[in-house]
Amino acid sequence: MEPDHPPGDDCASAADLRQAIEALTKEDAARLKKAASYCLFGTEYQNPTELLNEAVARAMNAAHGGKGRTWKKSVPFMAFMVMTIKGIANDSYESLPQAMTVHMEAMAAEGATAEDALGALGHANPGVVEQAIEIEETEERHERAKADANAIDALFANDDGVNWIIMGHKDGHTASEIRELSGMSITQYETARRRFRRGLEKLFPGRRKS
Repeated sequence: MEPDHPPGDDCASAADLRQAIEALTKEDAARLKKAASYCLFGTEYQNPTELLNEAVARAMNAAHGGKGRTWKKSVPFMAFMVMTIKGIANDSYESLPQAMTVHMEAMAAEGATAEDALGALGHANPGVVEQAIEIEETEERHERAKADANAIDALFANDDGVNWIIMGHKDGHTASEIRELSGMSITQYETARRRFRRGLEKLFPGRRKS
């Protein structure tokens, strides 16, 4: 049985989620599918629909009290869905097994598998100590970058326009492409961009971020 009042006054129930999903327009649904498409590369998901369905499933699971991503109703539903899609894609892309498979498949000869490449490497890889140091430094940089990204996501969690800009820049899209994806006008885009820059200046004083 679905909880009528999930933990926290601001947390959406399963009924709230269903209502929000049913209220999506065709344009909203198309934008979410585009967002999933742009986040798809390098993940374990085969197509945008699969990634979008996973986002809905995790939101529903959380609404039932399980593990997943909780929608706080103070956050616009579209912004929540975009951030959920991004988060799932990033988790998939950054997972060690997935990253190792992609890396090994790139190293493998044509027609060979990732396992073949691993077997061929054996214990003959030179510069193990140097590589270990480089890996450690890379992981430290990654953790710092991830902390920055989490801070940015938290700051702009309820700003739909800024979230479209963040996602678009991450995927290398132009301003016009971001506006097309988000449905923002030029004025709305420029206003959101100024909010983004001012927020970054407050969040990271002394740093320069484009």
